[in-house]
Amino acid sequence: MPKKNPNTATDLDLSGDGATTDAVVLAESTGHVSHRDIGQIQVTDIDGITINRTKTGISPFVPILKTPTYSQNSGTLSGYAVEIEEPDSLTGYRHVGNVSKNYLLLSNEEVRDLAVEIAMQSGLNFKESRIFWDGSRFCHIVDFLETEEVEKGDEVGLSLITRSSYDKSWRYDCALMGKRFVCDNGAISGEFFARVSFKHLASQKASGIGDDEGPKEEAWKEIVRQGMTVIDRAPDDLHRFVQGLRLLKSADMTDARLREAWATIPTIGDSIKGQIMSRYVAHEEPTLYGLFNAGTNVFSHREKMTAADFSNNDAFTSGLLGYAFEALN
Repeated sequence: MPKKNPNTATDLDLSGDGATTDAVVLAESTGHVSHRDIGQIQVTDIDGITINRTKTGISPFVPILKTPTYSQNSGTLSGYAVEIEEPDSLTGYRHVGNVSKNYLLLSNEEVRDLAVEIAMQSGLNFKESRIFWDGSRFCHIVDFLETEEVEKGDEVGLSLITRSSYDKSWRYDCALMGKRFVCDNGAISGEFFARVSFKHLASQKASGIGDDEGPKEEAWKEIVRQGMTVIDRAPDDLHRFVQGLRLLKSADMTDARLREAWATIPTIGDSIKGQIMSRYVAHEEPTLYGLFNAGTNVFSHREKMTAADFSNNDAFTSGLLGYAFEALN
């Protein structure tokens, strides 16, 4: 497997339906990106850009607070509560989770705005394609409109995916990923694409990064900007990604190749591998490209995404692309 290139990946992983904002769309007349206000527009009117899993349809961009909590009897500070506005509730707020004093609270609006800023710095045409929100976890995806074909009719491109959460279930993560548009499969890889990741913990150190913490509160945006400066090389990343996929497509599936490819993903559990094989034998072509599509389909289309789905996607994508360049090139 190729070594991680420090110039194309920054990983600070030191441990182990309505959007009230602006949507970025492609302006047909100019070919550049522009904004349009979607403040009160229903999801069905904006092609379902927002997948809202909350029962009350609360917007992902309502104000959020981190408020101190105290012991009922002694009055001692016991922690902090994360709360978001919910007008339909009795109190006007919804409790999301309990966090520590140094929890780095990143609002979904800030996270989304920074993702759009980074996408604009790429110089490529793009559009916001998906916002996922379940009341605690937030995922934002931008699709770049430049594509290449693995073969005729099979277009592949790049997306910028950003994740964050209010309840500590997801760390902050901003990364380029490959996308096969015919089936909307996303392929994440810290080995092949730029990436910044850190815990929602504010560092107390002057350097901005602690031994097992994230950035200082006032520094996190700049750290992400610096880590994603290589996004202007996205066309080169796309071309290399497509080269790897073409190598996989040219490799007919054999018992020996399956065993070799399987050995590149030892961290993925047997139950998940079983789901990949089930998808492969039922729906995909008998090549390593078919196996690749089976895996990325499994990881990209779960109704309830977990942190493990993203890490498994990374391991699977990195493993098979590494195998393509080392064994098939």
